[in-house]
Order: sequence, then C-alpha cells, then structure tokens
Amino acid sequence: MTRRGRLDVATIGRFLGQNGLTIPEIWHSEKARVRETAEIIAQAVGTARLLEKPGLAPNDPVGPIRGDINLRQEDVMLVGHLPFLSRLANQLLGGPIETQVFRFREGEIGCLERNGEGTWQVLFTIYPGLLE
Repeated sequence: MTRRGRLDVATIGRFLGQNGLTIPEIWHSEKARVRETAEIIAQAVGTARLLEKPGLAPNDPVGPIRGDINLRQEDVMLVGHLPFLSRLANQLLGGPIETQVFRFREGEIGCLERNGEGTWQVLFTIYPGLLE
C-alpha cells in the first residue's frame, strides 16, 4: 500500500472510531494490501477479530459471501476488491449484479444495513476525499 493509501485509510478509520462505529469482525481477502487496510481499520475502531475470507477477489461470484452475510446476526465489514464489492452491494440492495445501482470508488466505505424485513439499504458512504 502506498503512503497516501495508508493515510487515507487511517483518516477513515479515525472518523469511524470517533463516531462510535463498532465492527465485531472484519473479513478481508488474502492480498497483503487488503489485509493491511483491514488491520488499520480494526485498530482504529477496536475490532476484536480479523478473518481472511476466500471469495472476496475481484471476479469471484457474490453468492457465497451474500449467503454468509445473510446468515449473520452481528455486523461485519468486508475489505476486498472492486468490482466484487460493488456487485455484492447491488445484489444485497435488490438489483441485478450487473447494474450500477451502487458503485464503490477506490478507498470508499459503504455501510449497508438490513432492516427487520430483511431488506438492505445504504446507511452511509465515506471516501477519502470527503474527510479532507
């Protein structure tokens, strides 16, 4: 990860921590840059558990991760790759994977929340330039 990338992730992590966001678990891909991103965020928000999770690569199918997320009761953060994360968000939000209903930018964090009926919605998004 570049120096600028580390600074951007640390800024977002501080913002999340200062605003009381708690994340019990962060799933990340096996790539070193992504693991480093997850570690920086975890330190900033006091996350107890980092888990290397297969299936977060750019072109992996979203079905297995979507299934895992839908079974969870606790919050989880995914740190992975584009376009996978955008495709997953689109499917969780009820659209086809191929649509551009929601598209992450590089370095962006999006918070999706499931309501009582099991429907997902976008709660907020944050990207590095927004906090400067």
